[in-house]
Amino acid sequence: MKIIHRFNMQMETAYRAKQESAASAPVSDRSGGRMGGSLLASPGTENRRTGMFLRTRADWGQTWSSQERPCSTGVLRNVPVLRFVALAALALIAGAAAIAPAPARAADLFLTGEREVYLAVDKLNAMGRLPGFLANTRPYSVAAVRAALDNNAVAGQGIDFDSQLARWVSYATKPTLLVRGAVGLEADEKRETRANEGGVPTPKGLSARIEVLAREEATPFVSAHASAATFFGRDGETGTRVGETAIETGAPPASLQIGKIAAWYGPGRLGALILTNNAQSYPGIRLHNPVPIAVPGFFSFLGNVQYDLFLARLESDRPIENPLLFGMRLAARPSRYLELGLSRSMIYGGKEHESGLSAWWDAFQGENTNDPGDKGLVNQIAGFDITLTLPFPSQPVQAYLELAGEDQAHMLGTPIPFPSKFAYVTGVFLPTLYGSAAHDLRFEWARNHWQGNGPAWYGHSVSGGGYAHSYRNRVLGHPMGTDAENLSVQGHHFFLPSTYLEVTLSRTDRFSLGPMKERTDRTSAGFVGWLSGRVRAEGEIALEKVKNPAGLPGSPAEDASFRVALSYQLGVGK
Repeated sequence: MKIIHRFNMQMETAYRAKQESAASAPVSDRSGGRMGGSLLASPGTENRRTGMFLRTRADWGQTWSSQERPCSTGVLRNVPVLRFVALAALALIAGAAAIAPAPARAADLFLTGEREVYLAVDKLNAMGRLPGFLANTRPYSVAAVRAALDNNAVAGQGIDFDSQLARWVSYATKPTLLVRGAVGLEADEKRETRANEGGVPTPKGLSARIEVLAREEATPFVSAHASAATFFGRDGETGTRVGETAIETGAPPASLQIGKIAAWYGPGRLGALILTNNAQSYPGIRLHNPVPIAVPGFFSFLGNVQYDLFLARLESDRPIENPLLFGMRLAARPSRYLELGLSRSMIYGGKEHESGLSAWWDAFQGENTNDPGDKGLVNQIAGFDITLTLPFPSQPVQAYLELAGEDQAHMLGTPIPFPSKFAYVTGVFLPTLYGSAAHDLRFEWARNHWQGNGPAWYGHSVSGGGYAHSYRNRVLGHPMGTDAENLSVQGHHFFLPSTYLEVTLSRTDRFSLGPMKERTDRTSAGFVGWLSGRVRAEGEIALEKVKNPAGLPGSPAEDASFRVALSYQLGVGK
């Protein structure tokens, strides 16, 4: 058995400073108003389950002042169609301002690397505690999470565990100024890059890592965030990966973000078909509404809506240098029980190919999708997703489906473009078990090895791989990759709202790597928790077995891995 030992020790220092901000205006019941405010704790709501151990101030229901706020990150890089996007942004801001109920601070921060917050939001949403919140366009805006809690203050009232969870999320998303540094040490017998972790590799052998994260809000209408990791391998392999780093400006109905960005489209939590954070973030420009908007008038039946548009430049080290990646998503929450989404991505243009507005429009219409000429050639994936939330008192259930098609055809012989070569992700999430929100369980099944179309997924043979759905050799979509299927089961047991155990079982079959099917079985158990208001611990142990590695017959490969991280944080509030 090949053993991998991974040991991470992170010492983090975060300086959280109180931000001066305008007084918050009332928020409508559909998140259309201001984004400030805090969720006040109810007296007598301290956790009675586990005594004093691991109890943070948030677990006691304490919150920060509503005069605080977080921030986003920035690296400016020009991309084609920049002028068009800028003009569109101005037009949308002007139009949205007409329906906005009040002026508001719009600079927002995404929650980056805070897995415990994402999990808590998922649980609250699946229990029906966040009606109007759009959970399947990620990364989240901190302001959107705050607004959802502010609009449903009853979620944090009471002494049961889900109420404690809501108070902790309110505490964890308070406005802050944050600067954090981390140092890590790892040991691995092979070089590997973990799924859905931003494409940061672990060098072979003993290595060290330095990480930096910063978030800051200079004015009510501008924010920035930055993150980076540098690794040092024992055999001389070193490198730096700049993570999500952008500057954002605008208003709640329309904000413009420029820098290194990433997106996750869809309800899957262990992977999504079109876009995830499996690869590194990419330089680009994004236009979106950070906080969901309640649609007025004739389309009011849609409830809250959220849009996300971005244009990014991919790397030069590929058969077609520097193609463009365009992504778009429109999501709606017609009721507390239903969330709908439409997503699309296009890779086109690049060196010796047209990259202007006309090329974008031709690609958008689905014309000449696989034309090898200079004017055609585009790789497209489009699909929809639906999430059904049934908050039964005895056992809440959330079920979801994402269906998407690789490449483009025409619907029923008409000129209307329509995706083909389908794949899907489906799952069921139980946010409580045995009547307690301290436990949850998720089943998720993903498949693009379907109806013989698996080899087409994420590749693009017509362009010689120049428009493959990847960035720096990492698939932009589901980490299972091309012509594959994945079954995952994941469960959690919470000690406190901020502290939990996680167990994950995963099986991935890949069918196109070689003459035989490769099967990977992975079992992992992890811990995430705050030992105090300043100290955070994280650890994981995993066992992996690969049968027919690379699709070739032979002895199975077996791996075991272990990692632990310790973080220290200063200035977490009053």
